[in-house]
Amino acid sequence: MHSRLSIIHLQPATRRAVGTLAPLLLAACVLTLAGQVEATESDTLVADLRAGQEVPPTPSGGRGCGVFRIDTVANTLSYYISFSGLLGGPGDETGAHIHGFAPPGVNAGVVHPLPLGNPKVGVWNYPQADEAAILDGRTYVNIHSNMFPGGEIRGQISSFMSPMDGFQENPSVATTGSGWGVFVINTTANTLRYHIVVESLGAGSMETAAHIHATAMHTVNAGVVHPLPAGSPKIGMWNYPEAMQAAILTGQTYVNVHTNNFPGGEIRGQIVNIVAPMDGRQEVPPNASTGAGCTLCSLDVATDRLSYYVHYLGLTGPETASHIHGYAPRGVNAGVVHPFPAGNPKKGIWNYPAANEPDILAGRTYSNIHTAMFPGGEIRGQIEFPAGKPCGDFDGDGDVDLSDFTQFQLCFGGSNVPPAPTCPPGVDADCDGDGDVDLSDFLQFQQSFTGSL
Repeated sequence: MHSRLSIIHLQPATRRAVGTLAPLLLAACVLTLAGQVEATESDTLVADLRAGQEVPPTPSGGRGCGVFRIDTVANTLSYYISFSGLLGGPGDETGAHIHGFAPPGVNAGVVHPLPLGNPKVGVWNYPQADEAAILDGRTYVNIHSNMFPGGEIRGQISSFMSPMDGFQENPSVATTGSGWGVFVINTTANTLRYHIVVESLGAGSMETAAHIHATAMHTVNAGVVHPLPAGSPKIGMWNYPEAMQAAILTGQTYVNVHTNNFPGGEIRGQIVNIVAPMDGRQEVPPNASTGAGCTLCSLDVATDRLSYYVHYLGLTGPETASHIHGYAPRGVNAGVVHPFPAGNPKKGIWNYPAANEPDILAGRTYSNIHTAMFPGGEIRGQIEFPAGKPCGDFDGDGDVDLSDFTQFQLCFGGSNVPPAPTCPPGVDADCDGDGDVDLSDFLQFQQSFTGSL
């Protein structure tokens, strides 16, 4: 392992900048050895609540979604769940829980009670012994009602979700078909485990093939990257190449089920982890609407694009307008930055200003659906992004240490220039995603530095 900097090919100004890295890194090493740097781990999990995930499925048209932030140091799972459309009406809910531990298609007991009503917001202080099962996608949300005491709508809590329908096809197709998928990723082993259910297809349709496609956002088609097994459910694992991981993490892969009636695909679902539950509580001021919705996003920072799929139900009346607003955090209103197309569901791509990307990544945009009763907005959903893994573990050994620093300095090129040509293949040291590897990237690397674990 080399600990000195190789700067013989760098310009003088860049050499001076790189020369500042060594003492900064030394300070990080000292803090680590002194036990003053504590590594924290957080992940974002999501859930697609629907009748088809119940065991057995129910005929309910209720829908919802949830976002979960797990802190594996504090052993907490924070949740925000919005839903609507129970068959017996909003007051028919009798209880709601997180259940575990079971995969999709299997029932399990209660492990945490959820508050009644919409939305459900809180924190589960889980036992350490349950952590592996949570991260493995073996818990689920279940909303019980008078009509369905065992549960009316359910959503498996997993790394990614993929609600599937004909509307998401490009172009959209007219079908009654639908489906869903849940996915668990292991970014160290480069595996994506899946459980995909085709709930229904249109009259006379028979599945002819099914795949995961990439790299593409909503409204864009792409080629096959992984064949899926025939039938339903489709259960398996994709050992994806390292180069595909960024596309998976940013929502740029999708499931496509092809049929005899629609050879290009009858139902499609983007595989996403960027999910914004929508409800009246998030409006400013909050309102008492029982409506709910979900905004599912994909992000491409290289081309400054955010794509979306939005669905909702239970509003007091027809939509009068809908937009992405920004730039403001939760609890603050802001102006329109992108108009949504009319209709429900809706999909599209926002070509956002590059200068506003930091605001977007900081969660300072939100979806807003306006109605006559609530002209300022009936349901709102803050678009917040997963925290992601700390920048720096380039060798994939679970820590950020001097061997990773060796690779970082090989990539260092300075501001507003591409990473150095000495950067090892597959190493992404552009921590802030601005196209160069400079001191701002080093500051993020330094914050992630743990030393050898």
